[in-house]
Amino acid sequence: MPDPQTTASRRERLRTQTLQELKAASLAEVRERGAVGLSLRSVARRLGMSPAGLYRYVDSREQLLTLLIADGYHDLADHLLAALGTPPAERTAGDGATPEVPVIAGPDDDVAERIRAVALAYRAWSVAHPNVFGLLFGDPIPGYHAPPGGPTVEAMNRVGRALAQPLIEAWHQGRLRLHPALDAEELAGPLAPMVPVTAELPPAVLARLLLSWGRLHGQVSLEVFGHHHWLLPEGCEELFRADVEVTLRDLGVT
Repeated sequence: MPDPQTTASRRERLRTQTLQELKAASLAEVRERGAVGLSLRSVARRLGMSPAGLYRYVDSREQLLTLLIADGYHDLADHLLAALGTPPAERTAGDGATPEVPVIAGPDDDVAERIRAVALAYRAWSVAHPNVFGLLFGDPIPGYHAPPGGPTVEAMNRVGRALAQPLIEAWHQGRLRLHPALDAEELAGPLAPMVPVTAELPPAVLARLLLSWGRLHGQVSLEVFGHHHWLLPEGCEELFRADVEVTLRDLGVT
């Protein structure tokens, strides 16, 4: 007689495998049609399943989009944390493999190196995953609203915490130059939920984090969405690295 636990374990493995295949097919649809054109029917057709069969794995197109967006944020966060030398156990519960990143700067490295490492990892992941980047940071998807307090929120917060980590270290070391012209109270609010030990950070520090990320993200967006291609058809790594160095000087860490 089959062991019920073995049968359940096999069923769970098959479900996990099918869900991964479903998400891969969905990303292929996003690549070809854009997020607006994603539908359960088209994903089912790509997988050779009936549309009704997909409802065993997702309740709706909205839930599927939520899964894809949360996965994208988690993958980006894992790459950023890998660049900071974070052990696998402190990243997500994946297979333990370290994501490939341009540079790793561990806890004992200078804070400027750690900021540089996380910035380069942000660009490298974005350029390597343009369709997922567009899903996370492109135009809003008509009719889709991320569930309040749902999986996309925590996943996005992991990205924010990873980006903030080396800048917070710089502040604790007394090396973070704050911007005197900031309306810190107004700018800090949107970042507060994404940053660890928020209560211990002055609003001016939070605002500095927000502006620094916006600057680097702007360069990455221009590249990923092809706005620099006419000028730099071979890629924008050198331009991005130059902007990172300017940012490090502006932050006061070099």
